[in-house]
Amino acid sequence: MKVLFASDGSDCPDRAARYLAGTLRRRTDDLCVTLVHVDAPMLGGVVSALGERRVAEIHRENSDAALRPSRGRLKRAKVRFDERHAVGNPAQHIARLTEKERFDLIVMGSHGRTPLGGTLLGSVTMRVLAQCKVPVLIVR
Repeated sequence: MKVLFASDGSDCPDRAARYLAGTLRRRTDDLCVTLVHVDAPMLGGVVSALGERRVAEIHRENSDAALRPSRGRLKRAKVRFDERHAVGNPAQHIARLTEKERFDLIVMGSHGRTPLGGTLLGSVTMRVLAQCKVPVLIVR
């Protein structure tokens, strides 16, 4: 089973990683996970001031920090995984990647780092639900 796991490093995706490493891993022998973090692009003025090389470093650092908790959980659970890092619109990137690489399932937290995240499903989660044609497992 090919699973795309999207994370922004907040608590809710961490709970999703726990579910994935525990419950889902026990239910399938061929679990293969791709961890994905999509960082928000920086404004043009910031890119000009910092330079493209530094901006690329910042995006890598952000992705590494966002995926670190999930990476650790999956390693401890002996789940096979790879990682993808991107910059752009998270929901669009997740939808394109899911279709292009034919994932069977998307796993993500119900909300992320936004201030109103605990109120409703997060905006990225809602857009992924609207844009993707494969099942989406949302963990709260």
